[in-house]
Amino acid sequence: MSESRIPPIIASLYILVDELETLFPERKFTLDGHLVGSIGEVVAKYLYKLKLLPVGNQSIDALTLDGSNRSVQIKLTAGNAVSLADYEDHPDLLILLTFDRESGFDEVYNGQYPLSLLVGKKVTKRQVKILSVQQLRREQRKVQRCLDDEGRIDELNRYFRKGNP
Repeated sequence: MSESRIPPIIASLYILVDELETLFPERKFTLDGHLVGSIGEVVAKYLYKLKLLPVGNQSIDALTLDGSNRSVQIKLTAGNAVSLADYEDHPDLLILLTFDRESGFDEVYNGQYPLSLLVGKKVTKRQVKILSVQQLRREQRKVQRCLDDEGRIDELNRYFRKGNP
């Protein structure tokens, strides 16, 4: 499948959500959980030329193909926070993208796994720690960006701008 099909497919999901919310205004039909995670993974694969690993790897979603073979955890959110596992065997890199249905994807964090931000955070019932998108955005200003999308994020996002296919 061509990566150019990603934006129209995602747009179709939101059209379906809008229809369901029109039919059942007392309910919200949010795209979350595994669906959003999988969307984030395929988008990151396209943006950063990654090799996705089979589903079920603990906190590691992909490997870099730049010869360094670094492990990558990929997160996508349309919200204000993200859940991260605080394992001893953590991935090398973290990619955090946000998604807005009007403008598309935004790279929030693209760097070394932010262990320092997890120190002192309480573990939730799901055995994860919560970091805000803003915390990771601030951290990105301090650390070097690790993977280059070579302009692919702009190319992808042009499909989400009004008036474009």
